[in-house]
Formats: sequence, structure tokens, C-alpha cells
Amino acid sequence: MEFVKKHSFKIAVLALCAAMGIYLLITNVIEPKQALPVLQAAPSFELTDIDGQPVSLESTNGKARIVYFYFANCPDVCPPTTFLLSQVQDQLETEGKLGSKAELISITFDPVRDTPEVIRDFAKRHFADFNGWRFLRGEEASTMQLAKDFGVGVMKNEEDGSYTHFNVITLVDKDGQIRKWINGSDEDLTAEKIVDELNKLL
Repeated sequence: MEFVKKHSFKIAVLALCAAMGIYLLITNVIEPKQALPVLQAAPSFELTDIDGQPVSLESTNGKARIVYFYFANCPDVCPPTTFLLSQVQDQLETEGKLGSKAELISITFDPVRDTPEVIRDFAKRHFADFNGWRFLRGEEASTMQLAKDFGVGVMKNEEDGSYTHFNVITLVDKDGQIRKWINGSDEDLTAEKIVDELNKLL
């Protein structure tokens, strides 16, 4: 009893450390990271890349995917969001996941003006690595419907040929399920936050 009284502070500190250690073990090792919920099945598609090769949802299964709808003549949100995705690309490459475990897919609303040459120039200006980033195009009407099926609202202005659209980044898991929609215009959004969310699918 005398020993306990003499060393009570040390015992209390040791007990606190032990309790903290158990808590950290449970929260970081035993309990897995909170998984992202399945929101819906990603709609099936088959489009062509800038080399004319077919790419489908099914052909990219097995990897976590970031899907982004854009058009190269976009005057506002598409360029900065594409640049942000290039930073995501760089981080995935640093982690050794780009192309093998995860990839980016950008799909144009505007296949008439966004020819393979225009898309290639747009991609290069935004530092895209074609080894892990697919730029796809298809028929305009079906692509706009595909965007809506992905949960991305889009309307065409027939007067000038521009598009008004939600600036949405979609995370799709390796089994073809949509797991998260991210607001690409969120001022607090960073490449690190996107990669953290994507890593929950890996």
C-alpha cells in the first residue's frame, strides 16, 4: 500500500499511457478506415480514347477510377479542375498507384470541337500523363446522357455551343460502383483530400 501511495503519480501516468495505446490500437489497427458507401452502379459505357482505341467501364474494372466530365473550351471550371486532377495524378504516381491500381478518366461533352488533337493539346497543357489518364470522346447526345447517368447535370447553349454543367469529380471503385461525388469547385478541395478518399477504395 505504501508503494502505491509513493508511486501513485507514476502509476497514473502509466495507466493513462496504456489506455491511450489501447485506444490508438483499436482506432488505427483493429478498426478499419470508414468505407465509402456504395451510391449506385456506374453506368456502362464504351467510348474511344485519343488514339481511337475503345475504352469501356468494364475494360477499366479492377482499378479505382476518378471520372470527370469536361470540355476543352470551358471558360471557367474545367481548366482549374483538370489542373487539380494533374496534382492528384502526381501524388498517385508518387505512391506507385497510377495506372496499376488507380486511373483518371476525363470525358468530353463536346466531341465536335474536341478532336483528338485538341484534347491532346488540352491534356498536355494540364500536365496529364497518358499512362494513367484516359481522355475519352463519343457521340455528343449519348455523352451528355452518360454524364447525367453519372449524376452530372449538363445543358448545351445552342447559341454559342458552350455547356453549363455541374463540376463533379466522381469516384468509382474497382467493381464499377460509384462511391462518392466530389464538388470540384469547393475552395477547400485539395489533391491530398481527393487521394485520401480514393485510397479508401484501395
